[in-house]
Amino acid sequence: MGAIKEDVKKLLSGTIDEKLEVIERRTKERLASLLGVSEIPIEFEYISYEVTLKRFNRIGQEGMQSYSQEGLSMAFPDSDFSEYQQVIDAFKDQDKGLLGPRKGKVRFL
Repeated sequence: MGAIKEDVKKLLSGTIDEKLEVIERRTKERLASLLGVSEIPIEFEYISYEVTLKRFNRIGQEGMQSYSQEGLSMAFPDSDFSEYQQVIDAFKDQDKGLLGPRKGKVRFL
């Protein structure tokens, strides 16, 4: 739990480098979880980069769904990874084959 506390402190009052380090690490952890891997394949680094940038630019507005002030209006997606969901799903489905996963038994007589 100490790691979470330290990450929050860095996000609230740390340097730009500290904030970016926390956001990048947490983004990669979440992407790896979504992909079902322990290490992100190189072809997904662009997702990590783009989501890290989005999250950095949203510091202070976490949890908001939309923001509006004097003609400026911003809407935030439910998930930072929503626009990449098709790519993530395709990666997860690639090893299932054309007909999906199969389970069964083979008996030789």
